[in-house]
Amino acid sequence: MRAFPCFFAVLLLVAGCGAGSSSGAEPKSAADATNADESEAAPSSGGGDEASEAAEASSKPAGPSCDDGTCSQCGSGICPAGWYCDEKASGGAACSWLAECAEKATCGCVTRVLGSACKCREEGGGLKVACD
Repeated sequence: MRAFPCFFAVLLLVAGCGAGSSSGAEPKSAADATNADESEAAPSSGGGDEASEAAEASSKPAGPSCDDGTCSQCGSGICPAGWYCDEKASGGAACSWLAECAEKATCGCVTRVLGSACKCREEGGGLKVACD
């Protein structure tokens, strides 16, 4: 008889753990969560303000600009500083990192580690590598 209250308590705890959003549409990042909160909180005025807000939103980049040297563009993504962009990765451009070049990622280091079949160039504050 004592097992029933314990079982019931565990059942309530487990059910409470999944009591978040049932839609499955959770924000992917803090920025998405902030944007979702702002869009829910902003009342619809029905005026011309929406058109000007849409124009402003489309002119802003969708992520960090990498102007401060902490990252670089890689295909449709962004590589952190010290990583290189593998332009010929299967599935499209992807960020890669070499432990041998961790102190300072340069084309000289990347080419030395990957071999002469790889061509490296510096572009937009980052390294772009294409291996044949």
